[in-house]
Amino acid sequence: MNVNFLAAVMILALTGSFLPVINRVFRISGILGAIIASAGYVLSGSLVFLSGDGGTLLSNFFVTDGVTRLLGLLILVASWMTMLVVYWVTERDKFVNELIGALLISTAGSLLLISATNFVSLVIAMELMTMPTYLMVLFAFDEKSIEAGVKYFFNGALAIGTMLFGISLLYAVTGSFDFSVLAKELFKDPLVLLAAVFIIAGFGFKLTLFPFHFWGPDVYDGTYPGVAALLTGISKSAAFIAFMRVVYEALPEISGNFTFILAVLAAVTMTVGNLLALAQKRVSRILAYSSVAHAGYTLIAFAALSVPVSVTGILYHSAAYVFMKTAAFLCFAVFLFVWGARTMDDYKGLGKREPVLAVLFLIFLLSLAGVPPMAGFISKVFVFTAAVDAGMTWLALVGLLNSAFSVAYYIWIAKQMFLEEPTLEEPVNAPSNRNLIVIPLAVMATFLVVLGIWLEPVVDVSHLFASRVGF
Repeated sequence: MNVNFLAAVMILALTGSFLPVINRVFRISGILGAIIASAGYVLSGSLVFLSGDGGTLLSNFFVTDGVTRLLGLLILVASWMTMLVVYWVTERDKFVNELIGALLISTAGSLLLISATNFVSLVIAMELMTMPTYLMVLFAFDEKSIEAGVKYFFNGALAIGTMLFGISLLYAVTGSFDFSVLAKELFKDPLVLLAAVFIIAGFGFKLTLFPFHFWGPDVYDGTYPGVAALLTGISKSAAFIAFMRVVYEALPEISGNFTFILAVLAAVTMTVGNLLALAQKRVSRILAYSSVAHAGYTLIAFAALSVPVSVTGILYHSAAYVFMKTAAFLCFAVFLFVWGARTMDDYKGLGKREPVLAVLFLIFLLSLAGVPPMAGFISKVFVFTAAVDAGMTWLALVGLLNSAFSVAYYIWIAKQMFLEEPTLEEPVNAPSNRNLIVIPLAVMATFLVVLGIWLEPVVDVSHLFASRVGF
């Protein structure tokens, strides 16, 4: 790992750790906490950007490559914008600095997770990313958030326990946790195949793949929407990159035995996610089941791991997803805070009440639906191309049909906002600085449009990674 990248992670984690302490000692305001956090984000982002230079350490545990730098910067930007929206919505809460601090620590864990090249470092990074979110899910501390917190905690424990069991089997066979060593020493042994099953199942819980998805919609709907934005966007994108490293770097030979299983899981996951999303009335649950469907889209590229374009599909979908799903939940959080809008009926006419915010929400929905020129469209092009190149045209067709089918509920939300008469007459909250909230959302919308037009950064990084793993 590059020293600059490690410093970026440490700065982010320490800022998050000391922010609640500073708040307790000096009783700082929420806005001062947001400024301190922003300084941490800027400094960490600068170090990640400069992480191509400098010495290395912990090279057996972490790596600083193009994937780490690019996705690290995107994760930092998405997390920073999330922090600004979270602060804006919860500035009156006395625990807002604690919530922001937990967000910073979880983001530091995400940065470590995308750079992990050893199962020991992967588990530590995943827990660093996950443990602060256990507290964040309970932030509202009402009946629904407590239920969501219990479900999230037990499923998180089940996920890491399942993964650790698989990792222990791999260690029993090879005597190593290092990805590069595992890739050389693995052989066709029943224990290795069983270990891979448990590791994939552990990631399945984290990524809400079918049939491990059942906890996701309940947690995303039950917790505070800003926390759901972190869980569905930033954390899942980091987990996708970690899964990619495991599949391509640690278990390349064994993973080939699971291509058909991964293809079936991808088809079922996106179909179930889209069908259940269409049946929902609450916007948060629509977005939650949409998150399940998008996990299925990404899994298409994992099923097509025999072709190098699969790497591009995974990276591009992760890069787009970190903005479009995070921002979509943040828009929901703002509409909920200002207007108390939860259901589809509540969204009627909100395009007239909040035109700029509604247009931004539409941009994120169109990217999720895969409409050009958004990044979501380009990512699906690469994902479906990977399936075709790998000889799984049927899977690409299933993905294409699901993508077209998903347009129905995204357009349904847009129809409610722009083509219906308002049902909500008075806002629940009317903050004086309400125009400021569009800035972080507009930043994320800009990234989606830029990534939908400027393909070279992600494509170049994916080619370098593909060449490094043997394509």
